[in-house]
Amino acid sequence: MKKKLRRSAQRLALGTLGGIMLLAGLGFFSASALMLLLTMTDPITACAILGGALAGIGLLMIAVTQSSDDDRLHSTADTSSAQKDDMPPLAAAFMQGLAQGMAVRQRSA
Repeated sequence: MKKKLRRSAQRLALGTLGGIMLLAGLGFFSASALMLLLTMTDPITACAILGGALAGIGLLMIAVTQSSDDDRLHSTADTSSAQKDDMPPLAAAFMQGLAQGMAVRQRSA
């Protein structure tokens, strides 16, 4: 159990670090795209194009997460009945999240 928790904590740390690096890369990519657009168009048009593209990507990501809520609700009901009642709510939520993450990984593998 301790080995699983340690491995999950390492994955969480690496995933968080990867997300931070991805955001930094997206920032630099956006800046370079803006500079490229500025050489081709005026500043207002360049900002409108880049803002529209980023907003569209964000809306698509929100739509994808909203469409998968049904699957998550079914797996939540299964794991919540297996938890102990004497566990603090925060620890129970953490364990439930770990269990759901492992279940999703097993389904996709």
